[in-house]
Amino acid sequence: MDQVSDIQQWYSIGCLSSLKELKVRDDARNYGLEAFVPLKYQIRTSLKQKQRILVPAISGLLFVKGTEEEVKAYVDRSHFQVYMRKSTFSNKEDYLTVPCKAMEAFIAVTENNEQHITYYRPDEIKLQAGDQIRVKGGIYDGKEGIIMRIKGKRNKQLVVQIPGLLVAAVEMAPELIELKAQQQEIIDEKPSKNIDTDKKFLYDTAHRLLFDITGPYKESAEYFLLLSELKRCRARLLPIKGFTPATEAELALPLYMAAVIINEDIEPCQERLIKAMARLKDCSKLKARCEEMLRTLNFEY
Repeated sequence: MDQVSDIQQWYSIGCLSSLKELKVRDDARNYGLEAFVPLKYQIRTSLKQKQRILVPAISGLLFVKGTEEEVKAYVDRSHFQVYMRKSTFSNKEDYLTVPCKAMEAFIAVTENNEQHITYYRPDEIKLQAGDQIRVKGGIYDGKEGIIMRIKGKRNKQLVVQIPGLLVAAVEMAPELIELKAQQQEIIDEKPSKNIDTDKKFLYDTAHRLLFDITGPYKESAEYFLLLSELKRCRARLLPIKGFTPATEAELALPLYMAAVIINEDIEPCQERLIKAMARLKDCSKLKARCEEMLRTLNFEY
């Protein structure tokens, strides 16, 4: 068994069996895996009487934690119609996973507190507009997330997310909010297994985010989905080094573009790109493309 298969992760599971998400969750737990379904309250009318019941926040979606082989084995033997979801944008051989830290924070805030939670799609709120906070006291004591004011809500909300899929928000009393020191976002991704595919994807995605999706479209669902995938792909490529001047420049260029988009590690990425360019021949079309990108992004080269 390879090393990747030995790592326990949260996998996104699709459920085609109608209204069976909770049964699948319980079945996976009985199989020996951790499983979670985000829930919300919904008002339904039965026999002219309104009832408040718990339903999945997103129909057909749940999460299971285990090694890849363990989750595959469960999916294969399950008598429910379930499958392991794959990323929309990245390498189609990769299953869609959620970083453990993000998943655990989401579960800690939302599990058993459904009456307090409002759910949003990632495109409905702008997650960058908030401060990292820690809750001190109350039922959410010690929990961490983003604090922000959301349109239609009177008070500030504690926001946690499952990247690219679901955002949960809960109203917080001001006296319970404690600002955290700013720190870099940690994205839990393994080094790329398909470097050529990933570096092309990173370049194409970064180019779209920089030049094609502009103005009000930067608030669209497409923009935030692409941004999430860009961050994941960038994390996979950061540890990789090119063995030739050309392969190093092909890596350094999209990594620099991605750094500009997320405003993180721009200077070291510039230095890496310039060093890679210095090893290319003056007549190289790749070198000309790198020089043009540096100029376009307002760096004097």
